Amino acid sequence: MQFWRKEKSIIYALHPEKIPASGVWLTYTFGLGGIAVLSTLITMLTGIALTFYYVPTPAEAHDSIILINDVASFGSIMRGLHYWGAQWMVIAATLHFARIVFTGGYRPPREFNWLIGIALLVVTLVWDFSGYVLRWDDGAYWAFLVGTNLLREIPVWGESIYLAIVGDVQISAAALLRFYGWHIFGLTLVGVLGIVYHLFRLRKDGGISRPQLPEGAIREFVSRDELFFREFIVAAFVTAALIFLSLIFPAPIGTAANLNAGVVDVRAPWIFLWVQNLLRVIPPLWAGIIAPAFVLILLALLPFLDRRGPGRAIWFARERWKPQLLLFIIAVVLVVLSVREVWR
Repeated sequence: MQFWRKEKSIIYALHPEKIPASGVWLTYTFGLGGIAVLSTLITMLTGIALTFYYVPTPAEAHDSIILINDVASFGSIMRGLHYWGAQWMVIAATLHFARIVFTGGYRPPREFNWLIGIALLVVTLVWDFSGYVLRWDDGAYWAFLVGTNLLREIPVWGESIYLAIVGDVQISAAALLRFYGWHIFGLTLVGVLGIVYHLFRLRKDGGISRPQLPEGAIREFVSRDELFFREFIVAAFVTAALIFLSLIFPAPIGTAANLNAGVVDVRAPWIFLWVQNLLRVIPPLWAGIIAPAFVLILLALLPFLDRRGPGRAIWFARERWKPQLLLFIIAVVLVVLSVREVWR
């Protein structure tokens, strides 16, 4: 069939005819951007399969997941791939983000794409959280309750934003259905369009930021066929690893949520453990809104504060120690807060 010929393939056509070899060194990129995109694709495809069984109502949501796990053909492996794909999506996107900082890949002309990348990282985290809520077990319910109530802390527009996302003045059947819609349609649409535009801007801005070669050195290039083959090998290994994880470590699920029970001792998803720990010591507005916003603003300003000078596309360049130190401090603080919450 003509559709499957490589010159007719959409994926093949998205690749440039050739790319400087220095920009695709495994030790430079580690393939993190591609792994994030692949994990997103696997998560979306398995999510489509799960929609045939999942029932987005408080009375049936948890039972429908049990049905997927225990009764539906390949349901457990499908849900496992969906769960682990989502976790890898978050981890790969976060490490890709860190790689950009530690190699100075945000410098002009890539500063606008850096902002797109930050927005995509936020969407990825919220996307993952919304999927966690759909489990509708005790942990998911209380995380949903705390997370959505943080929106009410936003000055002036907080209550309006809460109603737009939750769909009611309190957590109810309408709230779960609204969140289901956000998860499978709203956030998916934003995520897919954002990824496509992010990749488009990458090519428009000259491709991956790459190390400068010594003066007089001959620049080597990698053909589209070679690049496509390398990506295929990495994709095969990543997919195999996800299948292995799904078989050995099934996707978790707790007991069904009981809306009439009192507050139980539950933990937020691992990506927001640091926020939960902050909530124990400072007011909700500062812990859940101001602190995350402050971190994002600091990171968004990096391309405008670190624009010139040597050290572009070099891991841990001494000339660029300030932005690297900033990210390192932020990472250490978030990890310490998360660990404190786990050991609490």
